[in-house]
Amino acid sequence: MQATNSTLLDVRNLKTYFYLDEGEVRAVDDVSVRIERGRVLGVVGESGCGKSVLARSIMRIVRPPGRTLDGEIIYHRPSPDVDGEYEEIDLQQLPQDGEQMRRIRGADITLVFQEPMVSFSPVHTVGDQIVEGILLHQDVSKEEARDIASETLGKVGIPNPDQRVDSYPFNLSGGMRQRAMIAMALSCNPTLLIADEPTTALDVTTQAQILELMSSLQRELGMAMMLITHNLGVVAQMAEEIIVMYLGKIVERADTATLFREPKHPYTQELLKSIPQMRRRRQTERLTAISGTVPPPFIRPSGCPFHPRCPQALPGVCDVVEPPQIQMGDNHTVRCLLYGDAASEIAKANTDGQD
Repeated sequence: MQATNSTLLDVRNLKTYFYLDEGEVRAVDDVSVRIERGRVLGVVGESGCGKSVLARSIMRIVRPPGRTLDGEIIYHRPSPDVDGEYEEIDLQQLPQDGEQMRRIRGADITLVFQEPMVSFSPVHTVGDQIVEGILLHQDVSKEEARDIASETLGKVGIPNPDQRVDSYPFNLSGGMRQRAMIAMALSCNPTLLIADEPTTALDVTTQAQILELMSSLQRELGMAMMLITHNLGVVAQMAEEIIVMYLGKIVERADTATLFREPKHPYTQELLKSIPQMRRRRQTERLTAISGTVPPPFIRPSGCPFHPRCPQALPGVCDVVEPPQIQMGDNHTVRCLLYGDAASEIAKANTDGQD
């Protein structure tokens, strides 16, 4: 992937592993992805595939026993010296808790966590926690920071923001806490918002409200967004490009229309089949489920990691050979032995064997 002036973040060959008593967990294994300015990237996959660890790796908040071993996280931001030019900063080379990384984290790049009830401090008001971030990243007084916090709470749809700014997290409903978490992430006008399962544990109506809010704010502020979810219906509505992850690897990447119209990887195909259909006959049709389960992360299958569950797996091939990344078209890649040179060699070997 060639970086351009529209590139905001360029992640290259990123590896984040966890070292547990049970073994080595390759949570993010040689992942490369590019995020464009003002666009929405969807990241999908089952639980345990590495989506959240990818987000934490970008934010540089992975803690022991996890460690980012290799790769680059190139952040392209406007040059302070030359108008119209951009400077490249490799976040991976910055000290994790150093001053420069702390200036970027929470200001230029922010993260909406899965569950705000455990992400907010229960002993400080919501306003105080938002103000703390504003004071850290902006040259304003405490009174001005409070005004910004109140204004941002109002922007995300919290009623009576001047009063709610003094509320504790447990005073707010689940939907309001999630809005407050989004307000905290937006308070310093980030260029990239990473939303990690932003509607977890919310009812369907509140989920729709939160997603509509995030979509409208993304368009209004012109920021890029990395939307992490297991809900393909959500990314179909909000994302312009999608990456599909399985056991720490990107198995397919494409623009949204292409991925839903022409999915190539068997895992992506199975995920799409599992989406409930309105036309399904209730009494006679069951929901489609992917066979098997995600294997324990410290017991990785040989060859293609999906082959034990794959309905198209080739015995003696998929369980031995690790698939390379295959270019299927403009902005469409897949890791599967059913395509590219590997597929041709397999077909030729089968033909020779029959002769």
